[in-house]
Amino acid sequence: MLFDLWVLNQAFGASADSTATIKLPTQQEAVRYLKSILTDTGAVRVLCGPPLSGKSTIVSAFCEDMPNDLAVAVVDGSGSTGHGLLSRILSQFGYRVDLPSSDELFRMLSVFAVQQARTVQSPIIVVENIEKMQIGALRALSMLATLKFQGNHAIRLVLTGGARAAALLRSRSLATISERVSSTYDIEPLSHKESMLLLHGRLGAGGVVQPDEVLPMDVCDALHEVSGGLPGLLMQNARAVIGQAASLPVSMVDIRRHQELMSEKPKMPRLIVTSNGKTIEEYEFREKKITLGRSNICDIVIYGEYASKFHAMLILYADALILIDLNSSNGTFVNSVRVKSTILRNDDIISVADYRIKVLDAPESGVDVTGEAATADTSKMKTLDEARQEKKDKLVRYLASRKRRTGSAD
Repeated sequence: MLFDLWVLNQAFGASADSTATIKLPTQQEAVRYLKSILTDTGAVRVLCGPPLSGKSTIVSAFCEDMPNDLAVAVVDGSGSTGHGLLSRILSQFGYRVDLPSSDELFRMLSVFAVQQARTVQSPIIVVENIEKMQIGALRALSMLATLKFQGNHAIRLVLTGGARAAALLRSRSLATISERVSSTYDIEPLSHKESMLLLHGRLGAGGVVQPDEVLPMDVCDALHEVSGGLPGLLMQNARAVIGQAASLPVSMVDIRRHQELMSEKPKMPRLIVTSNGKTIEEYEFREKKITLGRSNICDIVIYGEYASKFHAMLILYADALILIDLNSSNGTFVNSVRVKSTILRNDDIISVADYRIKVLDAPESGVDVTGEAATADTSKMKTLDEARQEKKDKLVRYLASRKRRTGSAD
């Protein structure tokens, strides 16, 4: 191998030191924003940014600079239930608990928080990916936000998430948290200079004495453009282009080859979610199935009384993106036509309640979907219907056979 794999992993892989280059101005500004909670104990700090924007790196730097006597817990909220969230927080504070009730966990955490507020200072709980938490975890978080000691809040909260996080915190169900949010920090992409400093800093942390002999300045600029200034994506692309390079230093030819390889990969479908003409978020498929609905455990949460808890589902196949209405009360519409199921095309507009969802980069299905577009008259839908009918026929045959056996036994 041209470039030592161990060094590559130390610089850009799972073994990399996430705080090796935290001196970047963009990230340092975000750290200062979070640290202001030390003198503003009544506020909740909210850090928002897209995937790979460096939220976890910023949180790590924030936590490492905390006073030794301050209790700090950091938990990932992804998929958390109320019981799971409270258990992980207590574990972070050094408790080994095996309590079956969320109420018992909450009481234990309340006692700990009040004791800390009385003797030292109120603890800090950092919850990442709050928009991916289940409804029970959000309720538990809201209850924690209400805890007080001598008129002051007993727990300080730092919350991180993507574009949906800010909208989620504005919902009425999280009023106890939102009333404490004095400001939200949106992470900005790195500048060209910061991208170069990050790349060279990572190589230096991996043991490379002359980083520019691996990634020259013009290559760093090109990687910045390819990655949009997102630190995580910048490092992923750097690792790939170094591993694929024919020789060192990496050249612009290697960058172009990397871009060609990337363009050969099929684009994943994207969804642009808007409400009242304002873009709420941009969602890129990373799973085969995603759900839309009012429930906070849906992948795309639709806030509004006309949305069902689990309103619709999108299923991605190699040659088709399929929308299925999940028996919603008020229906799902594609291009103003109510549908039960349909194959989606580029630029289709899905309407759910007051939300509009534009489909981009949908795979070409090769099926002529016209008129109603709609329903189960496409080849994909026919296949699904045939599978359901076959399953139903098998069940009928099984019940008939069982009835005959039971009758003969009697």
